[in-house]
Amino acid sequence: MSDMELFGYDIESIYLFLLIAGVVLTVLYIFVGELIEGLMDIGGDAILNPITVIGYITLLGGLGYVLETMAFFIGSGIILLINLVVSAIVIVLVNYFIILPVKRSEKNTSYSINELKGAVGEVFTTIPENGFGEIIISRTHGTVSKAAKSFDHEVLPEGTKILVIDIDDEGVFLVSKHYE
Repeated sequence: MSDMELFGYDIESIYLFLLIAGVVLTVLYIFVGELIEGLMDIGGDAILNPITVIGYITLLGGLGYVLETMAFFIGSGIILLINLVVSAIVIVLVNYFIILPVKRSEKNTSYSINELKGAVGEVFTTIPENGFGEIIISRTHGTVSKAAKSFDHEVLPEGTKILVIDIDDEGVFLVSKHYE
């Protein structure tokens, strides 16, 4: 058992509390994290974002609890110091090598619908003369499928190469036959 106390509590109890709090915060973050980040405009590329703070709390509690219960030959003060430093290093590395690249790739895959004006695609579902069909446009990060109608009011059968001319107020693509 440890002999160190902080704020009147045994250090093992504090580590266990931090571990449990980190797990609870992680579960909450999974369900409402995106909402909170959007409302509060937090979570950018900074080192202090909700993911790293929650990860640090969880790692600090878990590593501290394990070291306190298993490393009985090391004093609680040394364990606390080692724990603070190791947890910080691990979280910085995780942030730099995992979290930031994932966030950057999310930004790269998003696009504005207006970026698709002038794009070449293919009719997926036949577009009648005065009706709606579906087109697909291949992009670097996947395929986009959109509702479309003929700009020239002509039938565009399935498989026809098309050019996106415009996008109406409802987000329906106005397309014309594309001549290569």
